[in-house]
Amino acid sequence: MFGSGANVRSRVDPDIEVINESRESLFRAFNATDLDAFMRSMANDIVVMGQGGPPALVGEASVRSNYKEFFDNGPFIPNLTHSSDEVIVCGDWAFDRGTWRIMRTFKRVVRQELLNSCYIMIWHRQTTGTWKLARIIWNGTPVPVKADKTAGAAASQRLHHPKRTRSTS
Repeated sequence: MFGSGANVRSRVDPDIEVINESRESLFRAFNATDLDAFMRSMANDIVVMGQGGPPALVGEASVRSNYKEFFDNGPFIPNLTHSSDEVIVCGDWAFDRGTWRIMRTFKRVVRQELLNSCYIMIWHRQTTGTWKLARIIWNGTPVPVKADKTAGAAASQRLHHPKRTRSTS
């Protein structure tokens, strides 16, 4: 007789499940530009190495300061989707390799840009047993998103020439 599956052990290592949940929380916070939630997933000695600089951000205070500026005053609204292709746990360290795509919708101009990236994240098990992001390096290529000329023209027409309503008196 087959059971409901409630007693079946997960086929995924519990550490990997926690790392996956931590990564999901990190990216949700990034999309929401929620600095406190974003920083919760990071170790105190975090090192962020992004494409083309600035130089590596070293330590929680440096990362917090940089991302606060980005979240508060950044030129675009992010929409990040991702795929983790591999997570390997080795003792208190774990290596996470994957890809992400960020649709950047710029705030001051009508423009979108897609950033296709790959990343390596190194997670570290804390003394509390939780996993926090200790190192991340990423690179990618931004690609302008071409607007649909028909839709763009129609939106421009509505913006500059709104329909007038007739009054019947």
